[in-house]
Order: sequence, then structure tokens, then C-alpha cells
Amino acid sequence: MKSFIQILICYILTQGCCYAQDVITLDRAVKIAQESSIDFFIAKNDSDVSYWAFESFKSQFMPSLNINGTLPNYVRSINRITADDGTDIFISQNQAFSSLALNVDQNIALTGGRISVSSVLNRIDVFSDNNATTFSAIPLSINYFQESIFYNSFRWEKKIEPLLFEESRRQLLEDLEDIAMVTAARFFDYAIAQRKYENALINEASQDSIYQISEGRFKIGKLFENDVLQAELSLLNSRQEVIVTQNEQKLAKQSLLQQLGYTSEKDIALILPEDLLFIKIDSATLFNKALENRKLMLEQRRRILEAEQEVAKTKSDDVKIGITGNLGFTQQSNAFSDVYSDLLVQQNFALNLAVPLYTWGRRKAEKKIALANLELVKSNNEQERMEAMRELELKYLQWQQLKNSVTLARKASEISVKRFRVSKRRFAIGKTSITDLNIAQSEKDLAVIGYYEALQAYWELFYELRKLTLYDFQKERDIRLESFR
Repeated sequence: MKSFIQILICYILTQGCCYAQDVITLDRAVKIAQESSIDFFIAKNDSDVSYWAFESFKSQFMPSLNINGTLPNYVRSINRITADDGTDIFISQNQAFSSLALNVDQNIALTGGRISVSSVLNRIDVFSDNNATTFSAIPLSINYFQESIFYNSFRWEKKIEPLLFEESRRQLLEDLEDIAMVTAARFFDYAIAQRKYENALINEASQDSIYQISEGRFKIGKLFENDVLQAELSLLNSRQEVIVTQNEQKLAKQSLLQQLGYTSEKDIALILPEDLLFIKIDSATLFNKALENRKLMLEQRRRILEAEQEVAKTKSDDVKIGITGNLGFTQQSNAFSDVYSDLLVQQNFALNLAVPLYTWGRRKAEKKIALANLELVKSNNEQERMEAMRELELKYLQWQQLKNSVTLARKASEISVKRFRVSKRRFAIGKTSITDLNIAQSEKDLAVIGYYEALQAYWELFYELRKLTLYDFQKERDIRLESFR
């Protein structure tokens, strides 16, 4: 009965410890990091800035309504003015000027100009022995301004800005896959550090047992003193290894917690994804999706457009013709009620011309520079594309080899563990030397850690291929922001 109660208490305490731990799989670790890590918030903020920059760009093609006013501008001073006969005289001024204007502005993407519709009311109050008030009004005025009829900056911006916005969206997706890669690396770093620490504890216990056996066999004359000393040295080294691996484990744990966005110490238990469903990746899909989805491809298109824009702008500077026009109605009166009656037509039109006649070759040089920059961008784009394809081809070859690597590493780990157990039993009955036993232990440790490192390489490459293509090979669909919601 007493034994049963002790077992029950131990079970309850064990279960309580398990529930206190946060059990984390690799998939869950990646999901947490993509929602809570510092890297996520940095990437999200960059994306938000790009989003609002694009919204600001779109808003400039919507009408804007503004009210401007001076309420009032009071002046009391003595000023010099030119009289009708051409002489300068000083007069005393004591007056206030007030103005209120309502404007509706609209950029015209088709032409590259700007149209404005406004209504203005002005008032002048003169303070003297005979106070006087004068009003003037422009009830309606339609204005148009275009800097150059040969160059439309709005047309180029409407091509470039959407690409910049889509670049930012795909940059966020690539950043999320980067977070997944880093999380996988730190997840396995901690798993490997844990395994090394566990191995060190097991090896310490094993070396202690071997040392005790060695001393016993030495006392009865079945073992040389050199072998006993070697066993003792191995025990001391194993104890030192426990200290080293324990510190490495703590550092790896802190690194993983930081990546997950945890701000305090947390007890976590890892579940390794050892049951691999090796995903078959078709090379045609891999390369097509890389060309179709990567931010780099959008970035290259945008660079060419920007270079072509500079060429167009440089050519348009040869002859610059601008337009300014206005059509409206106006009136002035001493009575406010009269400024909106018997309106007079107000209009003006100007055609502005600027032609550089001789610039000592500067205009020709600027055009040549713009054309050379365009060709340079095209060459750089092609070079970048070739390097990206070579990188992808290398990653694809590595992926093809990983299945065998992981399988062989697992088999080697299992065999090395069995061999060490056999060697330990043979040493206990005097059938093998302590040197051979230590070799078996060392090979076991290397094989076990090698298997974990093979798993790590598999998952890091898996997320890297996702980043390079923005394609989910498991679900066979493009990765979009909706996938992370």
C-alpha cells in the first residue's frame, strides 16, 4: 500500500511538471516566431510604412479640398509709394486685409497637369477719419497648370509605385520565411545542445561505472595501472563535458526563447519532427515559381522602368513647353451684397517655352548617361538572374541528396548506440580494451549528433526553398499574406 501511494505521488508530480512545460513542435515554434518575434515586428513595420506610402501615392489622384485664409492681416505703418506723376511720397497706412479661399485640386494623370477650382473672397478695412470697407470676390475660378507637355511624371509613377508596393508585400513574405529558417536553426541548436548535455550525463555515469570496474579488475591483477589511469582521466573529461554542455544548453535555450519573442524564462520541451515526409519537388515548378514569385523579379522590372523614366525626362528637357490657364469670374464693391452680382469675366492663358540653344555638350552627355545607365541596369538584372538560378540549382541538388543523408544518419546513429552498448558489456567481462570502448563512445556521440544535424539541414533547406520561390510545396500553392492570418 505504501509503495502504491509513493508511485501515485510521483506520478502526480511528474504530470504537474509536464503540464508546467510548454511543449513546442517545430511547426508551432515557426508559427510563434512569425507572430511574436522581434524580427516579425521589424518586418511588419517596414511593410506598414510601404503600405501607407502607397496609400499616400494613390490619394494624390483623388480630389483634395482645402480652405486657406488670412483673418486678418493688420498693418499700421508709414510706407513709401510712387505717385501718379512718378514721384515717391510717404503715406500713413492703417488697414486690415482679410481673405478666405476654398480650393478643390485634382491631378490629371492622363496629361501630367493639375486642375484647380477655387472661390475667393477678399476684404479691406481702412481705418481713418472716414472708415471704409471694400470687398472683392472671385466666385468661381478654374485653373490649369502643366509644367511640360512632353514629360508626364504621373504616368511613370503609376507604373513604378504599384511595383514598389508589391515588392514590400513580397519582402514581408520573404522576411517571414527568413524567420522560419532562423527559428528552425535555433530550434535544432537547442535540441542538439540538449542531446549533447544528455549524452554528457550518460557518458559521465558510464565512465564512472567503467572506472569502478577498472579499479576492481586492477586490484585482482586483471588490468594494468595505465588502463585504470586512462579510465580515471576519461571520467574527469566526462565531468568537464557535463559542465560545458550544460552551459551550451542554457545559451541555446535563451537564443530560442528570444527568437520566439518570450521576454522571460520559460520551461519548454521540444518535439522533434523526426518522421519526415520527404517532399518531392519538381525542378520545373521550382524554377518557374522562383521567376514568378520572387521579389527580385519585381525589383528588376522596377529598376528598368526607373531607368527608362530618366531617359524620357532627359529627352524632354531638350524643349520644355508648359501651360498655365485660368477662367473665372470676379467683381469688387463697397457692399458685400454686390460682389456676387454683375460678374466680370477673368481669364488668362500662358504658354511657357524653354529651349537650351547651346550647352557645350551637357545635354548630349546627360542623354548618353541616362541611356548607358539603362543598359547597365539591364546587364545587372541579367547577371542577378543568372546568379539566382545557379543558387537555386545548387539548393535543388542539395535537396535531392538530403533524403539519403537523413536516412543514413539515422541508421548510423542507431548502429553506433548498439555498438557502444555491446562494447560496454564486452568491457565488463574483459573482452575488449578501454581504448576500444572510448572509441565506441566517441563514435556514438558523433553519430547521434550527426543525425540531429542532418535533420536541421533538412528543415533549414526546406524553409530556404520556400523563401526562394514563395511557394508552399506541401500544399502546392503560392505563399500569400493570407496564409499567415
